[in-house]
Amino acid sequence: MLVQALAEYADRELGDQLAEEAWEEKPVPYLIEISDSGAFLNVTPRLVQVVRGKKTVSSPAPLLVPRSPVPRNAGLYPLLAADDIKYVLGPGAWTTKGQEENNLERHRAFAALIRTAASATKDEALEACSRFYDRLDQVELARVALQDAKPGAIAALSADGPVVQRAAVRSYWRTHYAAVSGTRAAKAGSGQCLISGRIGPIAPTHEKIKGLGLGGQAAGVSLMSFDKEAFQSYGWEQNANSPVAPDRAMAYVLALNHLLRRDNGHRRDVAGVAFVFWTREASDFDPMSVVDQADESQVNALLGLDPRVDPDPNQFYMAGFSANGARMLIRYWVSDSLGHVKANLKEWFAGQRIMDVYSAAIATPPKLWQLLAALDREGKPPKDRTLALLRRAIEGPAQPLGYRILTAALARLRVSKENRLEPHRIGLIRLCLNDQLRMKGELTMPEALDPREQHPAYLCGRLLAIYESIQYNSAGETKVNQTVADRYYSLASTRPALAFPKLADLGQKHLRKLRRDKRGAMVRLEQQLQDVLGSIEQAAGCRFPASLDLDGQGRFVLGYHHQRADHVAAAKAHKQQPAQSPDNATEFQEEE
Repeated sequence: MLVQALAEYADRELGDQLAEEAWEEKPVPYLIEISDSGAFLNVTPRLVQVVRGKKTVSSPAPLLVPRSPVPRNAGLYPLLAADDIKYVLGPGAWTTKGQEENNLERHRAFAALIRTAASATKDEALEACSRFYDRLDQVELARVALQDAKPGAIAALSADGPVVQRAAVRSYWRTHYAAVSGTRAAKAGSGQCLISGRIGPIAPTHEKIKGLGLGGQAAGVSLMSFDKEAFQSYGWEQNANSPVAPDRAMAYVLALNHLLRRDNGHRRDVAGVAFVFWTREASDFDPMSVVDQADESQVNALLGLDPRVDPDPNQFYMAGFSANGARMLIRYWVSDSLGHVKANLKEWFAGQRIMDVYSAAIATPPKLWQLLAALDREGKPPKDRTLALLRRAIEGPAQPLGYRILTAALARLRVSKENRLEPHRIGLIRLCLNDQLRMKGELTMPEALDPREQHPAYLCGRLLAIYESIQYNSAGETKVNQTVADRYYSLASTRPALAFPKLADLGQKHLRKLRRDKRGAMVRLEQQLQDVLGSIEQAAGCRFPASLDLDGQGRFVLGYHHQRADHVAAAKAHKQQPAQSPDNATEFQEEE
């Protein structure tokens, strides 16, 4: 269960924050410095340098500040000594039109809380803050100094150091928090917590989850929330419909807030979905990074992995989130042993292994962004297709890629002449096709040329590559501006019976020129041509298939690519051989 795994993560990694439930860490960009007499001194910016992607940017430094014991979307609920700037200083440059009275009410409540706490604790810093709010001219000076502050920015009071760090202030707020939150919990009643199984008080509402973005409100979103009558059952109100103890509600929210931070290595945003991932026990292995970056050394280690030797029982969790207004949407959730995930990743990369036409060797492992670009021109396919790729990588063959992925990959390939030979495109098609063939109980397609493969579609793909090689070799030193594949690839891969008669006529013209200039290459290529033509007629029962279904189009792509890679490998091997006489040479060239 997702929330149970999140609560366990908070218990293990965020125990200090759970123990101090009345306080939370937030980015605080400003300290308002105040003298003992209550005079405004200056504003101290609090910024740190953080790395986001490839950039280093300035970001507000975190500070432990009071946590609100109640939702603050209605009513006046100030926090002690550190709060939204509209509470701390009232109306100012940050106030939108029509909100002046709202900001003023919150400011008065904030100042009143400072005076109450100062009177109760006799703390010197709080008393200095109380004097500050009695001197309206000094408050105005602070407003002027912070006129560039953005709405929603947090400002903290400082009297020879942040006031929130003083022991008396911490103690006062703990007592206040416990009293208010206890009263709220008592009104919510009791029940059995869905996370812990304990029977006891139930949290009436849960804290907001911050930092998601992706369509969510800046103030935060809710994972568990019941605010409409239609969402409620048997007269239960708010979160009594999904009972969770207050401490467990706090735990899962803390975990999500921590995992969703962009600077801690647990989050990747892909196609408008925030994927967060973690393990039950600490681990250096990052499955999402392996899929995303496809580091060759990591992939090679996976390909050499024997799960029977390294079962790795550690549990892996991954969830995908987006948002709609105030609600968090769960796009994806998986829980599996890390050993099984490693085995699935091994199969993911092995299933996409393919010969690289340009190097005539197995291509480097594909990165996730390359696969997304193979499905969409902008590299931003629909979310369901991105999710399908990630599920296939993490969950393995149990989540086979469907025909929507294959259709998109084939369509992009047909219109991308300059990128048609990119191995990650072909590897993805191979994986999609083999997923479907396994489900039908058919033999899967290999990573390199298979002369024994007699499927008509595969042979048609090989045939197009042979005609293209004949054209290259007949051109000699002349540059080929448009190959026969450039002209006929789309037609040949869908309706071979229409394309190949035209290709045969062009092929004979190129062979006649080749016979005159490179007889050895002509003999070899013509022999290949006749062998494949004969196999097509024998396998199809006719000269060429009239049309190819999606499986056939996938086979065609692999046949063409395999044959091209084989020709390049032969050309490279020939260059390494001693020179032969022109009449007997078996040389043929390929565009490399």
